[in-house]
Amino acid sequence: MLYPKQLLFVIIYTVVVMALFCVPSYFALSSTLSEEKYKATQEILEWVETKEAVIFSENGFNAPQSVRFKTAIFDDNYTLLYSDIAATFDRVDFKVKVIYPYLYYKKEVKIGNDKLFYLVVELKINYTKIFFIATMLFFVVLFLVFLMSMLFVNTSIYPYKKKQQYMNDFFNDAMHELKTPLGVININLELMAKYVSETKHIQRMKAATKQMQMTYEDVEYYIKHKKVLYNKEAVNLSEYLLMRIHFFEDIAISKSIKLNYTITEDLMVYINKVELQRILDNTLSNAIKYSFFVGNVFITLEQKVENHCQLSIKDEGQGIKDIHKVLQRFEREDGIQGGFGLGLNIVQNICNKNDVDLEVRSQENKGSTFLYQFLLDKKKWLDKVDGGNV
Repeated sequence: MLYPKQLLFVIIYTVVVMALFCVPSYFALSSTLSEEKYKATQEILEWVETKEAVIFSENGFNAPQSVRFKTAIFDDNYTLLYSDIAATFDRVDFKVKVIYPYLYYKKEVKIGNDKLFYLVVELKINYTKIFFIATMLFFVVLFLVFLMSMLFVNTSIYPYKKKQQYMNDFFNDAMHELKTPLGVININLELMAKYVSETKHIQRMKAATKQMQMTYEDVEYYIKHKKVLYNKEAVNLSEYLLMRIHFFEDIAISKSIKLNYTITEDLMVYINKVELQRILDNTLSNAIKYSFFVGNVFITLEQKVENHCQLSIKDEGQGIKDIHKVLQRFEREDGIQGGFGLGLNIVQNICNKNDVDLEVRSQENKGSTFLYQFLLDKKKWLDKVDGGNV
């Protein structure tokens, strides 16, 4: 199985090879056509040699009878005297002429000392066979080149595909092995917080565990997103955002960062919850991660126009030098902070998939703002409008 980029390479390679093949093929075809023209001319010459004495005599000419060879006879003033050929000529000023699919040959015939005639002979050349063979040859070569290209690409990428499969299996196994311990740690931390007063150490453990969970969920989504169908559903973005903000409070507290939020109630969007969580979690996580100690993160969710809502997440951190770079896979703004560089690339892909507009504004040492424009769930929005009109 070839991936789209590999298939594109095969197609481009095939087109280039076939373009190179067509150059000599053109000259070969032209040579073959010239050879056919020469053979037809020789046939006409041989026929004229044998029939000239029969056609012309001292008394004039006799109309020749032939299935393959058709003739036209002109006098010395180029007046047409007889014709059973397909073409008509105003002037007979040629020696050999091709009007597809016929070849015409002209010969001067003198009878006695004062009579001059022009004999034009027509012979149909069978170009169909030539073009059929050329077309068949073209498609046979095209198929062989395409097949060889696919075999070459498959052979070349096989070691990389094998290594990629090994890595995928490794990550799948690692994700499976990590899931249960993470769940156990989270449950025990929650129980500990209930029965023991929450200390700075417990807060740090909860924050670290949640960061591990974030990384786990990013890698899990990255591995599965091409294999799993994420069905969309109506989601209360207002409630879901508030839930995710509460999830990140422990992480924010560990850096003495305050999460300030203003959320318009009951804004409904149509999206898969897993993918929505990846957008919210990665954006909130980065806002906290790249903020300076003792700072603020401002979160605003509001309805900007009648069928769209805007989510704004603004931090007061170090900012982003190259916005385009951080949206690429396995890229991070710096090498100090942890992570695989997957988060924002996942966010951008999910936004593209769900028609969510993403805008990033940033200034170095002043912070970054991530703006998302969500289309409100049409059914819920219409219900709300109808309810307001009643």
